[in-house]
Amino acid sequence: MNNPICIYLSPYDILRPRTNQVSDVRFCEGFSQNNCEVHLVTPFVYRNDNIKKEDVNKIYELESEINIRYLATPFKKDISGIWKTIYIAVKSIFKVLRIINNSPSTKEIFILSRSAPLIQAIITTKKLFPWKFKKSKIVFWAHDFKEKPNYFKVYKKSDALLVTNSSIKEDLCKKTGIKPENVFVTLNPITEYQANQNITKKEARIQIGLNDIIETLIVYTGKLAIDYNKELIYILKAVKLNKNVKLLCTGGKPEVINYWKNWCIENNIENILFTGYISDYSKIKYYQYAADILISYYTNQGHDVRYNFPNKLCEYMLTGNIIITPDYPATKDILNSSNCMFAVPENEEELSKTIQYIISNFAEMNVKANKAKLEVRKYTFKERNKLILSFLRNINDK
Repeated sequence: MNNPICIYLSPYDILRPRTNQVSDVRFCEGFSQNNCEVHLVTPFVYRNDNIKKEDVNKIYELESEINIRYLATPFKKDISGIWKTIYIAVKSIFKVLRIINNSPSTKEIFILSRSAPLIQAIITTKKLFPWKFKKSKIVFWAHDFKEKPNYFKVYKKSDALLVTNSSIKEDLCKKTGIKPENVFVTLNPITEYQANQNITKKEARIQIGLNDIIETLIVYTGKLAIDYNKELIYILKAVKLNKNVKLLCTGGKPEVINYWKNWCIENNIENILFTGYISDYSKIKYYQYAADILISYYTNQGHDVRYNFPNKLCEYMLTGNIIITPDYPATKDILNSSNCMFAVPENEEELSKTIQYIISNFAEMNVKANKAKLEVRKYTFKERNKLILSFLRNINDK
């Protein structure tokens, strides 16, 4: 059988690496590692802090080639709003048609995206020009489940659905009537490169200049913002109750870091370090490996906790450091009481108690953390995408 062509439409500008961008790029690499011809279609945004195009492979730590198709845009900041979305969708349509036109007619083509508007645009184009898409399947990769009419159209009219966790799959199938066999759970994997790395805590701390730290180091590698703050407030308040720990948070623009530093001063919190925005995403791993405790204490702010599966959790598992997280449905595919520590959600006192328990029982914690490290190594993009390709090739048209 001919190896298929995978066209992935990203709604994000990959020259500014963040969690979603990293996920999209590495997802594409997983197809390349399974002998697919991969085209990543991504908008180009004119930012002063863009990484160089020639540095993409290095910063995203890619081992396999993907064809990156940049969409020229006039934009200079985040792509949001209906008109920008329409602009990107139209540009993406023309790029997809060009790739299809230049591809052998015998090749099977999978057109994928996590963006409902981009998938809807391709579905509409297929309806207008069906002969162009004879060998193509349109695939929506859902990182959430939204009960909105436009999303229901995408769910039902896509040829196949990928979802990041079983919680999404269960409710999506129940509420749309889509057959479970037409939905595949991808998880949020790691790369082969990550799985094969062996970084010690000592090496990681030297890399980030914390080799002389004596407190228990808690690390949070997540989103830092001013208006998106519930998770961090709970973490900071819990850390305040534990004087023998140091919290380190990565990310954040200068104005955001200044806001949180002032907030900590006003609330008498001293045991905290902020790194600021780290443009080289490949350096984030050193902060994760340097930790004694890794924390992901997300809330219902900006997420539906039934479906939100933080990308960083599999990266956290890989370090061999104990993880604290709430026990939410979306993470049950990979986390359980034998490989992490669950904390009562949205309660700084209970979170503080969990931190104290970990510090007092590190031998028990090491067993859990090592179990997580062994288990996560099978969840790589290469291995998951091999299963995805089998699923897509064999799926019956709905």
